[in-house]
Amino acid sequence: MKKISVLISLIILSSSILSAQNQKRNKGAGIPPEILNAYQALNFEGMPYRFLLPDNYDSKKSYPLILNLHGRGGIGDDNETQMRNWTEVFVDKVWRKKYPCIVVAPQSWDSWSVFNEQIPKLTAEEIARFSPAWKQRFDSGRYPTTTVSTGSLSMAFLLMDKISQDYSVDTKRIYVMGHSMGGAGSWNAVWAAPERFAAAIPSAGGIPPWKDKARFKNVPIWTFHGDADPTVPFSFSSEIFDAMKEMAGNMKFTVLKDVKHGSSIYSFYYKGDDQEKGFITRSSSDHCDPTPDVWDWLFRQKLK
Repeated sequence: MKKISVLISLIILSSSILSAQNQKRNKGAGIPPEILNAYQALNFEGMPYRFLLPDNYDSKKSYPLILNLHGRGGIGDDNETQMRNWTEVFVDKVWRKKYPCIVVAPQSWDSWSVFNEQIPKLTAEEIARFSPAWKQRFDSGRYPTTTVSTGSLSMAFLLMDKISQDYSVDTKRIYVMGHSMGGAGSWNAVWAAPERFAAAIPSAGGIPPWKDKARFKNVPIWTFHGDADPTVPFSFSSEIFDAMKEMAGNMKFTVLKDVKHGSSIYSFYYKGDDQEKGFITRSSSDHCDPTPDVWDWLFRQKLK
């Protein structure tokens, strides 16, 4: 318990600087007030978050928990900007009746990384083996070796633990999802703590090539990416899929033909492939659940 308290104190201290720097980034949630107001606005040790219980919550029942991670545009501390377009799904009456669950949407002060996470010291030979897209990112100085994470993802994990203590959470059905920076955060979550998550839905994300993908090969993952994405290279997702195929991992990969960075308007509403549009899903192995509806698929997943 003392170690957890010290960790929280360190995260709060280091995050306060970035929070102040990012206050001007708040641009409003961009969703209707009735959607925003359906969620409780709460705060956990300095981390703002929105919270949604199932209709007719019953403490005698247990419910899945969704950790919903926003993209870079949601950085701040207004407890609104993190609520992106797909958060409307969770308050739809029909959806809520079909998929009763608890939803938590924390707001980060920085990228979704674990506390004290550093970029490893890589040799020129190691960097040269990166794919062109990742090599360009690294050569640009996007990942300096002095970078240290201030731990917003670690704080989100502690928040999940607190919610699991206070509410009736089915800890075998905890899911993580997000778009763009939130997609990257979803990848980082299953890399950092694969034992926590029953499944993940990363949209237009990626994970740095120096992180061992074998850590999450058994986590059911369904990722989406537009093949015309100018912001997050499509290859970030396709490279992970290729690795998952080699190790017979549990990953589905939906290619959204001609879609740019707005893949979230498809990812979290997906009902099945459309050959005419070029929306096609591939599986890395026969371990993958072929269920075509993204939400039916998600809620079928459970830790063993």
